[in-house]
Amino acid sequence: MRSFTDAEIIKRVEGLPTFKGWKPGIYDIYVRSKADQFDAFDDKAFTYQVHSEGSQPVFRMARNVTTNAGSYGLKHFDDYNHDGCAVLKSDVIVYGSHAYGLHKGRKPAYRQVKSFPYFRDGNKNNRAEEIGPEHNDVIYANIHRAGTNSTTIKNWSVACLVTANEQKFLNFLAFMKQNGNPPLNVAILKEF
Repeated sequence: MRSFTDAEIIKRVEGLPTFKGWKPGIYDIYVRSKADQFDAFDDKAFTYQVHSEGSQPVFRMARNVTTNAGSYGLKHFDDYNHDGCAVLKSDVIVYGSHAYGLHKGRKPAYRQVKSFPYFRDGNKNNRAEEIGPEHNDVIYANIHRAGTNSTTIKNWSVACLVTANEQKFLNFLAFMKQNGNPPLNVAILKEF
């Protein structure tokens, strides 16, 4: 994936049909890789903070992530949903979509608390695709970490937004805590 400037990311978010202005708060902006390497953490997350209504976002940190399910989700969705593996919709922003909590009741995370559009990919072709009818509800596509320094997704994600490196995620959680663990605004962009 190529590098992006803050200006490029901000302009792209402002062009989304679901964008309703920069409201005070924290934003995780994910860029989904065009390559969509099977079972690889090949996406990026950029965290920005907006201090007051209408002010420009300030960059805070970046992480290597996945916005796609790993091999377990894409190949074995029959174990949990016969319609296919969930793939969150790209080129959308949902304000306040995630709030601090526990992933699977155990690990600190940001849990999905608002509907987020997604698709169900059921063709098992090693690609996470936005195909079929669009759904829009809470499926607990949480924001959490993988292992110490993971390189393969496997079952770390079946729709979640997962950080590959544990320390980078802990840094993100510490930043959120410093700011009172506010709700998180999430955008997913296609690589551009």
